[in-house]
Amino acid sequence: MLMMELGMSVLNRILAVGLVGLMSGIASGQGGGPPPANVVVDAVRVEQLVQRRVVTGEIRSRLHSELAAQVEGLLVAMMVEQGDVVARGQVIARLDDVRAKIEFDRAMAAVDFAAAVMMEREAELEIARRDLGRLEELERLGSSGVSQLDEAKTLVASRGALMAQAKAELVSAKGELRLRERELADMTIVAPFAGRVVSKQSEVGQWVGRGDGVVTMVSLDELEAWVDIPEDVYAAVQKTQESGGKIEMAIPALNGFNGGRVYGEILAILPNADSLSRLFGVRIGVSAKDDDGKNLLRPGMSLSAWVPTGTPGDFVTVSKDAIVRTATGEIVYYSNDGVSAIAPVTRLFGVGDRVAVRSMALRDGMLVVVDGNERMFPGQPLIIQGAVRDDVVGGGE
Repeated sequence: MLMMELGMSVLNRILAVGLVGLMSGIASGQGGGPPPANVVVDAVRVEQLVQRRVVTGEIRSRLHSELAAQVEGLLVAMMVEQGDVVARGQVIARLDDVRAKIEFDRAMAAVDFAAAVMMEREAELEIARRDLGRLEELERLGSSGVSQLDEAKTLVASRGALMAQAKAELVSAKGELRLRERELADMTIVAPFAGRVVSKQSEVGQWVGRGDGVVTMVSLDELEAWVDIPEDVYAAVQKTQESGGKIEMAIPALNGFNGGRVYGEILAILPNADSLSRLFGVRIGVSAKDDDGKNLLRPGMSLSAWVPTGTPGDFVTVSKDAIVRTATGEIVYYSNDGVSAIAPVTRLFGVGDRVAVRSMALRDGMLVVVDGNERMFPGQPLIIQGAVRDDVVGGGE
């Protein structure tokens, strides 16, 4: 009896599986394939373009500074560590300022003393001038002697000289005070710009001499790309700079940002080549910020740049919107008699809103999908809603 029940159970499972398979077959026969996709297409072009060559480089900071002590002293506080991001004016380190404060207080006292002496000399000069005035009036009335008048004039001149000396001493004392004030301020080392600390040259407890390095900083805002170009493309790159053309660059660290592709204008081409490599340095302005305005670039990031060679050639180009990134590489979807098909591509360089690519499958005039390819898969029927250019026609429903 038990064997009979087991046999019936197995038979029921086989019948259930068969029924599911039968229903799936019926569904497939009634049009259960992938639904059609509404797409916009653009034509593949074969264009004559100036060839470009890949060169390597890196992101550098325009501001790279080793902060040095302007006065000597004992380092008593270090406020940052290597790798810290600091704001402009932020305190980096402090030197022992006890002696500097004493000298500053002495300078202030000297200024007060000089000011008091000057006030005394002003009063003495004023008294001497009043006495001289009274004697001159008596002489006019004939009641004053010549010797008294001469002595009064001499006294006024003497008091005037003392007044000038007191004034000069006050100016000197004020200058000394400003010097001591500056030396006291220099005991605190602050960041001259916003950036990151990349290294430290001193630690707490060390004696720092005048001009000795404390930390090295680089700016995170003032960044640019540096690449080295061979001498045979110098003229073509210079022509690009003069025309205001942009250089396409790929930064691997920014793969999540526009596929790592950025564009920048040439800022300068160094006039002298390296004596060993015979390469010329090129500075390129570059920027990459997220939606919150945060700079994504960092000094030291590696990059590749496509620079013109000046030699024309025929290249296959597609709209940049046609390229889809996948886990195995970049592809484009094209219309194969109204059905989507895949063509693997390798980027060569950008040309405005198009990209020169290498592909064994693409030919001039083929239609590639530029809108609606985000969730597409091979074999999907295409309903072409429109084309990027009016002269692009074809495809099928």
